[in-house]
Amino acid sequence: MILAIPLIAHLLMSLLMFAFPHMTRREILFGVVVPADFRSRPEGRRAIREFRFAVTIPAIAGAVAIVLLGSRFLPVLLLAPITTIVAGFTAFIFQNQTLKAFAVQPSPVRELELNAEPERLPWFAWLGLVPLLMLLATAWYLRANWDSIPSRYPVHWGLDGNPNRWADRSFRGVYAPLLFGTELVVWFFGFALAVWYGSRQSEPLRRPIVGFLVAAQWALALTLAGVALGPVVHLPVALVAVGGMPIMLLSIVYLIKKSRDPRAPVDPTPNECWKGGMIYYNPNDAALFVARRDGVGFTSNMGNPWSWVMLGSLPLLIAIGFLLLH
Repeated sequence: MILAIPLIAHLLMSLLMFAFPHMTRREILFGVVVPADFRSRPEGRRAIREFRFAVTIPAIAGAVAIVLLGSRFLPVLLLAPITTIVAGFTAFIFQNQTLKAFAVQPSPVRELELNAEPERLPWFAWLGLVPLLMLLATAWYLRANWDSIPSRYPVHWGLDGNPNRWADRSFRGVYAPLLFGTELVVWFFGFALAVWYGSRQSEPLRRPIVGFLVAAQWALALTLAGVALGPVVHLPVALVAVGGMPIMLLSIVYLIKKSRDPRAPVDPTPNECWKGGMIYYNPNDAALFVARRDGVGFTSNMGNPWSWVMLGSLPLLIAIGFLLLH
């Protein structure tokens, strides 16, 4: 049972890497815009086959290592999926460089979007404020039931299901998960606003991405509220750990479906501004976010200084949360 969770996580990560070439639209392969029928050509089939081979070897080796060595050498539980991920991204970059010879150049004509009024946020974006109310209601409930909280209680469990960290009945011990959840929920709501107003209005993934970020807010709020309520309500650890996952999974499925819509316009970003098919750097592009070429969703335009502000703020918030929870 101790090895089951890391083994399943490794296998899921391996399957995700194996499916990497099929997570984008047909005209984008390994971060390169190619002819619509390129995947069925010998060159396209060979590129996909070579990528899968490069991922399969470390995936199988990692699974065997977890089963045979995981109980005696714990670092292998982490090294196995990391090795598969590194191998996958290395193979992706290699194929990106190889397929550039078949790249289709985007049209030199650029469209300028002019609107008298900025486009309104979709109605469901405001659902991103509900998680804040969840966390506030949880804090109020804990305050009302303060005497029911044990003086010392577990807040973290190991892979074997046994608690390995405890907290005291204090302001920090009780409310730290809610404070951490609040800062993350606020950040995700701000990120959703940045995506909506910082991407092209013609981009078909704008609405699905905002929906995904709202779903992430709900999942975070439910999880951290469950952690905070644990000493009083005694929720099962498994329920707290996976309680928000159905919301995330549904939003991811919807996002993947929309990203593969054949009616979507061709990616207008210049090929030469993509580094390895993963990083977009174009100081001449006013867009803060553009559609990814290596998977589903958006990526930041690293040529825009505001991208560094947005991306740099998240590690800072996580570091603050780490200090709160420890």
